[in-house]
Amino acid sequence: MPEKGIINTSQCIWLLFIVIASIASMQIPSILILQAGRDAWLSVLGAWFLDVMLAIVYAYMGIRFPGENFVQYSITILGKYLGRMVGILFPLFFLLVCTIVIKGLGQVINTAFLPRTPIDVILISCFFVSALIGRKGIEVIARMTQILGPLYFLSIVTLCFLVIPSAHIIRLKPQFDEGVAPFIIGTPLILVFFGVCILMAMYIPLTNRPENGFLAKFSAVSMGAIVVGLITTFSVVCFGIEDAQTMYSPGLQLSRLIHYSNYLERVEMLFLLILVGSSIVASSSLLWAFGLGIAQLTGLKSYQPLIYPGALISLVLCIVSFPSSLQHSNFIHYTYPIVAIFVQTGLELVLFAAALILHKRGTV
Repeated sequence: MPEKGIINTSQCIWLLFIVIASIASMQIPSILILQAGRDAWLSVLGAWFLDVMLAIVYAYMGIRFPGENFVQYSITILGKYLGRMVGILFPLFFLLVCTIVIKGLGQVINTAFLPRTPIDVILISCFFVSALIGRKGIEVIARMTQILGPLYFLSIVTLCFLVIPSAHIIRLKPQFDEGVAPFIIGTPLILVFFGVCILMAMYIPLTNRPENGFLAKFSAVSMGAIVVGLITTFSVVCFGIEDAQTMYSPGLQLSRLIHYSNYLERVEMLFLLILVGSSIVASSSLLWAFGLGIAQLTGLKSYQPLIYPGALISLVLCIVSFPSSLQHSNFIHYTYPIVAIFVQTGLELVLFAAALILHKRGTV
């Protein structure tokens, strides 16, 4: 194992939560509202339930193959060659998610706070810091999430509490006014972003209590669903579905509604600070998972030399593949869900079925 660090269950929970919250709460609420309308919050509940069911499979595989992540037990189950062909898809997927997270963060910073700064400068800075953190290993990343995770969760809860005076609950009614189709379509749309916490399969072999894998993902996904659900719901009741579905970062717009005399205002700067820190740590975790997975597939003794090349590839993808926010949003809405369902659900269920049929188990 190229990674020698060990984390506990609490750190695993916050690691997963930071990744979920960073990708699912930045741009996804507006896309979800566009798809599901005022029933968007119900889609969040549906996605939470389905992701918990998927967590059972990942937790079981972590116990069935002790000391191995899905990159490693792909080889154990499918053999040396086919297993590597399947296993490499997981780290490549993490690199893609890292690209999406940093591009979204760069767009928010550039649009809302630094409009005169070239976005490429923002992206380079973000990737450089993320790579520096990723090279430090899982223990350093985990300690940072123990600070940023609770801050992120509490900030969203506090934010929603403070904007209650601007909320109009009538905007959530009636439910299912366009039938159940928007809710049904919206559920898998948000599920693919909750599903990023398949990272649990990379963390389980490194936890001091691998049997708590399901507990860790259940807790992280539940908190992530609360965060996304609150932002989605309050975006609808504060702005209405017509305005909320066109907002690039509804959470940021909600923070701008907070204004109490001259004592509490401009809190969006605090929100941005927490968002930037959380997204940087989340991307460093994704870069770490990419480097570790590739190192295990190629037999390298260390993943650290792969972090900077991975960050460079992701940076190039940001600049070349998503030259504007429109291309980025279209990719998230139309292409990413197909890729994510294939990797997060399809590949793991194939490995699960193959392990049962071929009677494969870990040797530790």
